[in-house]
Amino acid sequence: MEELSAVDVLQRILDDGIRRRASDIHLHLYAQRSELDVRFRVGGRVMPYLRVNDLGASLIRRVKALARMDVAETRVPQDGAFVWQRGEEVYHVRTAVMPTVYGEAAVLRLLVASGAMALAEIGLRKEQVAQVERLLQRTSGMILVSGTTGAGKTTTLYALMSQLARSGRHVVSIEDPVEVVLDVCDQVEVRERQGVTFAAVLKALLRHDPDAIMIGEIRDEETARVAVRAALTGHLVLSTTHARDFVGAAARLAELGVPRPLIADVLLAVITQSLTAAPCRACGGIGCARCAESGMDPERAAAFAILEVTPEWAARLASDASWAALRAGAEGV
Repeated sequence: MEELSAVDVLQRILDDGIRRRASDIHLHLYAQRSELDVRFRVGGRVMPYLRVNDLGASLIRRVKALARMDVAETRVPQDGAFVWQRGEEVYHVRTAVMPTVYGEAAVLRLLVASGAMALAEIGLRKEQVAQVERLLQRTSGMILVSGTTGAGKTTTLYALMSQLARSGRHVVSIEDPVEVVLDVCDQVEVRERQGVTFAAVLKALLRHDPDAIMIGEIRDEETARVAVRAALTGHLVLSTTHARDFVGAAARLAELGVPRPLIADVLLAVITQSLTAAPCRACGGIGCARCAESGMDPERAAAFAILEVTPEWAARLASDASWAALRAGAEGV
């Protein structure tokens, strides 16, 4: 490995990660800044792949350069993205770098840059597709997609955006970063260092006559406030939240300063999703090259739950009932 350049080694890592159907590639410097531990997340589990000597720091710098990060800055976390092509396949590589006691660590998420999937292709049941299509006919309000990191929330958002655009709606998005370019939508990328924040872009977008607005993530009070205002003034707002269920998503809005009666007025539905592991389709769980001998399929299946805010649920959200009581009432719905 010492005879290869950082460019060569990174190409091997990325190509092998794609070939093994990894969802994420982990790069961790350890002990010496020049040594790097490479791991792949396949089928939800992180597995060792390669240990690189002498080129560790160079590999991290190469990743940062590709992702348009400040290569000289090593003291603060940075986010970025780049496009990687392997044969006919094109991937969007979402990249996060952070400092550790041994140097910098990076995680590269591999996303197929093949456009948005249709609602029927993301794992929704037939009746759920019909339910979502009906929700997307609304002209105002907010639909949240909730789930843990890596659950596929962004894939779902793109499917929702594509469905809206195909129905003749003007759809705009604010993303950090733009992961898949859609020719039917106007997409804006956040650049925090240049002052292009979610809240600043959202305020500007409201003057561009949008029917629907997709916000990659509602991260702060200002963004939450502007998003709610947009949803109340004739715009359909789509966004994500890191919550495990409907109540958690509503509670997150409350944590960001949105009054509960306002949440009850603006929230249309929460689409909660998760990824479930299944035995490898090729070997039935015995272990093979497809699953890297793990027995589990590298492509996990998505499972969805959709809770619409009915008048009864709106009254509960606006009440003084605890979040725990609301969660108990939501179980089984």
